[in-house]
Amino acid sequence: MIIAHTMEYKGLALPLSEWNLRNYRAVDYPAYSVTYNDCFFEMRQALGLHPVNCCDERSALLEKADNIFILEVDGVLVGSVAIYGNEIDDLIVVRGYQRKGYGQGLLRFAVARMQRQGVTPIRVHVADWNQAAMRLYSRNGFAVVGTEIVQT
Repeated sequence: MIIAHTMEYKGLALPLSEWNLRNYRAVDYPAYSVTYNDCFFEMRQALGLHPVNCCDERSALLEKADNIFILEVDGVLVGSVAIYGNEIDDLIVVRGYQRKGYGQGLLRFAVARMQRQGVTPIRVHVADWNQAAMRLYSRNGFAVVGTEIVQT
């Protein structure tokens, strides 16, 4: 059983990000897949979800490349965020770069981009287990608007 929350952005309009993010490319796959699996492994294992490594295959990610935004620092992939319709998804940060503001920056990038495109409501879905993510979203203008129990 998984408790999952839907959160909506209730904050102010955000300025466009000063960060220069780019779309996902095939060359990103090795670093992206390692980071993705690392970020979700502990949660998926704790929730009994299988497979615990769940990054999409290379071809599937390329099909979604227009929706996946990569953040690099000095040529190194440090994080990513995906935007699908009105949902922010797969916000990930390489472990060594966590707790340095990159997650918040990626979140704010996504919100500002969606606001500029007139997307509303802006949503995220987060497992109750992931309290760190819930705190990040709450501190950045998101509020829980729904909760459901998902049977696994």
